This record gives sequence, structure tokens and C-alpha cells, in this order.
Amino acid sequence: MKPRKITVEPSADHPNMLDIRDAMEQVLDFFDLLTEEGDSDIVWNLVRASANSPFVAEGVPMDLRTKAPAFGRVENHLARIDRGLGRMQAGEPLDVDFPIEKKAVATRMLKRNLNGIGRTCIEGGDGTGIEFRPQTAKAALDAMLEHPDEDHEYLFATFSREEMGSIDGRIVDLRTNYDEPSLRLKEHLSGREIPCRISPHKHEEIGKRLTAHDVWEHRRARVQGLIRYDENGKIVRLNDCDVKYIDVPEVRLRDLRDPEFTGGLPAREYLDRLRENDFD
Repeated sequence: MKPRKITVEPSADHPNMLDIRDAMEQVLDFFDLLTEEGDSDIVWNLVRASANSPFVAEGVPMDLRTKAPAFGRVENHLARIDRGLGRMQAGEPLDVDFPIEKKAVATRMLKRNLNGIGRTCIEGGDGTGIEFRPQTAKAALDAMLEHPDEDHEYLFATFSREEMGSIDGRIVDLRTNYDEPSLRLKEHLSGREIPCRISPHKHEEIGKRLTAHDVWEHRRARVQGLIRYDENGKIVRLNDCDVKYIDVPEVRLRDLRDPEFTGGLPAREYLDRLRENDFD
């Protein structure tokens, strides 16, 4: 897969002047758009940047643990972003599977094309180009405003399946999701932040026992509800949720110490015999 590339050109009103802040913020927001929320092991490595106008930047996703390109890790996220950018270019509303936390980022990019930037060209992984000029940016913004977030689930749903279940993680935020009380849970297994809408029958009960300290301290919890998956099998959100805290007991090192663990053998001898499977 090719590096992702963005080109930023000045406005037609000032064809020889590209504001540094506009150009740099447009590039930063673009790679923010390509970065999946909660996946801290992946960063976009800058492989090329122009030194003049138009400003060009290219990046490759890298896994910090292996120091190797990680296109496979970000493939599903990039597919959702590419579909969203294509719909924006066509002046169509975003699909519901477009990451909700990236809508503000996309909005900022479009608004810059109405004030200061004349053209933003984005080259996709397959070499296809998507571009935004003032006219297309305005149409994209109008489409996003025409169908606010609360309408998306009903008009543009792309869930592949749903089932009752639960996920474990840590509470990282309290907010509303489609105008319903919601929390965001950083899932223990994937590290992704999942929006969880509280069941109407549980609003009052959970509202009384869920405090700001639970969020600040990222309290561990199990959320049970209707799990909705996208076409790639990833969890998009949970609906009709109940929340149960998971209290993890404090364990001290001296509580784990067992003087009889090696059967009286010195630690080195015990490990040697363990490697050789030399136990009767």
C-alpha cells in the first residue's frame, strides 16, 4: 500500500501566499483523521514534505513496537475514512460508521477550504484522488449539517450484526451520544474507545452512582448491552447499557511471596530443572 499524501494549495484570492498555520494545521488534522482513536502503538511517520507552496506531505503508518510499516493494522480504519471522504467530496451525508470523534476533525479541514486554503488534495491508498475546493467543501459541510448525528443511525446505518453481550474496560469519558446519556469505555482487549448509550430504564440509577471521580480515575467497569458491529467485525457502539463496576483488589508483593514454591531448591536450580523438565 502506498504512503498517504496530502497537498495544500493557496486560495485563488492570494495565489502566491499560503499561510503556514493553515497549511500545517491542515496536514496535522489529515493525519489525525487517519489515526484510529485508542491505538497508541501506531504513529504516522513523515516520509516526505515539500519546502514550498503547494505544501505536500506524505506519511506511512508505523508500529512503535516492531518499528515496521503497519498498513494491515490500520486497513479497516482507513477504509472507513476513505468512504467518508468520498461521500464528503460528493456532498453526501457521512455514514454512521464514520468515527464520531473524527467528525470535528473533518469539519475543521473543510472550513479551512472556505477561508485561506484554495484546494486540498488527498491521495488514497489505491492512488485515487479526493479534492476539496471552496465549493465542494461548502457542499460537504451543508450535508453534514442537514443530517445531524442523531439522524445517522436511522438513515445511514451500516451495521453488519448485533447481539447482546458485554465488554470490559475503563471509563474515560461521560457525554451524550445521539442525544442520549452515554459513556466511553476504553475496551480492555482492543484498547479502542467504545461509545456506550445508557438504557433509558437505567438513567436515574446510573446517574446517581457514576461520579466524576470514576472518570478521572478511569475506573474499571463491565458494560452490558446490545453490541453493534461494523462490516469488519469491529464493535461500533453499545446500546441499552447497564454498567457494573469491577473492583480490583490491591495486591502487594509480599502477598504473592511463597517461600515453599520451589520446594526448598535454590531459585537457579529450580529454573534449570524446570527447563529440563527434571521433576518426578
